[in-house]
Amino acid sequence: MNGLAPAGLAPSISRFFALCAFALWQGGFVFYAGVVVPIGSDEFGDTAQGFVTRRVTFWLNLVGFAAVGLLLVDYLARPLAGGKKAWFKALWGLMLVCQTALVVLHPRMDLLLEPETVSVLDRKTFRLLHQVYLWTSTVMWVASLGWLWLVATGISGGEGKEKPRA
Repeated sequence: MNGLAPAGLAPSISRFFALCAFALWQGGFVFYAGVVVPIGSDEFGDTAQGFVTRRVTFWLNLVGFAAVGLLLVDYLARPLAGGKKAWFKALWGLMLVCQTALVVLHPRMDLLLEPETVSVLDRKTFRLLHQVYLWTSTVMWVASLGWLWLVATGISGGEGKEKPRA
């Protein structure tokens, strides 16, 4: 014991915060994409909804970076071996690359929007960048589901293995 917590508690704490961040990040993303965007588009039109999304995605991206960081902390708190380590590194790396791409694309798309008139300055370029943004988000979502699968099945930290009863 270190005086504050039993030895071995750090991995549980890191897993708890990683799962909370993951839930906020991916739950927010899925709810926003699946519920808010369609309703907002029906109520206000695609362009006006896009101006709301422009502001929301700033926060989703910020939460995304925090979550990816906490997933790394969780990984460092739970040493992995062999294929487990390779899967985590591949999925985490893919999520980091995708999250970085989203943050790079966001201000470029923002430059093509005119908030005063709620209009798109260059629809063709905006549409192309938006498609790249959506595909990147989809790839990141799939990678995050892979990470969740590793956690849920106990692959990422040796959980799930039954200890023999005495």
